[in-house]
Amino acid sequence: MRNMRSVLLDVLVAMIILYGSGAILARIAGLEEGESGPAWVSIGPFVLAMIYLGWRTLRRGRQRRAEEAERADSPANDGPQDREPALVEPPPMDDYQWRSRLESAIRNLGRDGFEQFTIRILEALAIVDVRVVRVAFDGAVECIGVHDDEERASAYAICRRSFGSLGANQVRDLRALMDGQTTEGLFITNGEFSSLAVDEADQGDEPIDLVDGDELLELMYTHRLGLSFDEIGRVTDIDDQWFRDLERGERMVDGG
Repeated sequence: MRNMRSVLLDVLVAMIILYGSGAILARIAGLEEGESGPAWVSIGPFVLAMIYLGWRTLRRGRQRRAEEAERADSPANDGPQDREPALVEPPPMDDYQWRSRLESAIRNLGRDGFEQFTIRILEALAIVDVRVVRVAFDGAVECIGVHDDEERASAYAICRRSFGSLGANQVRDLRALMDGQTTEGLFITNGEFSSLAVDEADQGDEPIDLVDGDELLELMYTHRLGLSFDEIGRVTDIDDQWFRDLERGERMVDGG
């Protein structure tokens, strides 16, 4: 309504300019009433009126844009068009997706990153005061630690990446490394253990616990290691930052 009144007022002013400037230009040209004159006398008033209307149109446009910008910046304006878009959470991953991607991230860790990974996994298994004793030529990490309980039993642990199945010989090697220095043994792998390896672990006076790939991934899921979750506990992605932090971690080799 206000805009309509402004337009009508501009039209009225343009008509006044049209007739008023016509009379002024006729007088400047020395014309008598009814006498025709040069073209600029007849065209000039129309040009002046159009210039005025064009200037007013531009001015109203600037005022309208300024008002719209002011409304957009006003905190009182909470219309849907002014609200920030809501963050969209990634969809949850199924078991196969997150397990395969998590296993791939473990395989891709560098030497130092895998050392730190081993320490984190042992801590999740309630093994504390962990010291890396040796890193074998195949990348297997050997550690010594103690159980975080009243008995404080000592443990010798090996964490090895494998693309297949580990056999009884690897379990015997762990038992030989224990050699009375520790009371328990722990063998962790992202692969599998053969039936002979399981039988070997059950033999002898010093117990050896085996953690295969499925149990390793389940442990990481339970302790939320290397995974991102939504509000209701579903896996949404691999926590790449967690793995990058492992690569930047300091080495903790006993005596090194």
